[in-house]
Amino acid sequence: MGAPSPELCNLWLARAFNAHDVEAAAAMYHPEASIIEVDEVHGGTKIARGADGIRRTMAAYIGLKPHMDVVTHHTTIAGDFAMTRSQWLIKGINDDGQPTGVHHHGMEVHRRLPDGTWVFYIDHPFGADPGWAADAPPHTE
Repeated sequence: MGAPSPELCNLWLARAFNAHDVEAAAAMYHPEASIIEVDEVHGGTKIARGADGIRRTMAAYIGLKPHMDVVTHHTTIAGDFAMTRSQWLIKGINDDGQPTGVHHHGMEVHRRLPDGTWVFYIDHPFGADPGWAADAPPHTE
C-alpha cells in the first residue's frame, strides 16, 4: 500500500498512526527501507532496516496510542525517487501512563512502486531538525 504521490506519504503515515494501525503504517515503507529510530520513542537512536525492522519501529510508535500531526514542507521528484522534508508532532501516552510528545523535522526519500504508488525508502525523522544547523560551514580547503 502506498500513497498516490510522495507529498502524501507523510499524511497517509499520520493517518495510520492516528488509527493505531501498525500494519497500515508499516505498509507505507518499501520492503528494503531504512528508518532512523527516535530516541524519545525507541530508547536509543539506531537504524532499522527491512520489513521486520520497519514493523518493529512502527509498533513502538503505535504503542504510544498516538495522534500525529504532520506537514510536508517541500517535495523534489527525480524519476522513481522523491525527497520530502516534513515537520511532525506526535502526542501519546508513555509506558508510565503519562502524556508524552515528540516533535521533529524529518527528511524522507520515497520510491515509486511498479503500481505507481509511493512509499518511504529512507526515513530520517529528525534529519532536518534546526539543532543540526551551524552558523556557517567550516572553511573548505
